[in-house]
Amino acid sequence: MTVLAWVAPVLALTKEESYFLWGSVLAGLILVLGVFIGRMQRWRNRQMEAPDDAPEQIGTFRDMYERGELSKEEYDRVLLRMAERVGVKPKPKPVPAVAEEMPPGPPAPQEPPPNPPSA
Repeated sequence: MTVLAWVAPVLALTKEESYFLWGSVLAGLILVLGVFIGRMQRWRNRQMEAPDDAPEQIGTFRDMYERGELSKEEYDRVLLRMAERVGVKPKPKPVPAVAEEMPPGPPAPQEPPPNPPSA
């Protein structure tokens, strides 16, 4: 009985109304299918991405450096390669401070020697 309540209005539609109804149903199905396929592709791409294990590796190399298994130059080289792989610009190495030479000029003023006590 309930089925007839749903079918009777559909059967009573004119030709144009019927086309509009089925066209709308088809457009809705295509839209839902497109959203479903997009979600599945995003899920699949997320599953295929490799996790970034760079922080764990840096910790391992730091431990090796602290134990003396790596020299300072080797450790710096590893850090540079890890930064390039991750796509981060490494910080520039600090330049050791060089004593700047004073340009020649007048000597700095000096205090006069103390006067000897008069007897």
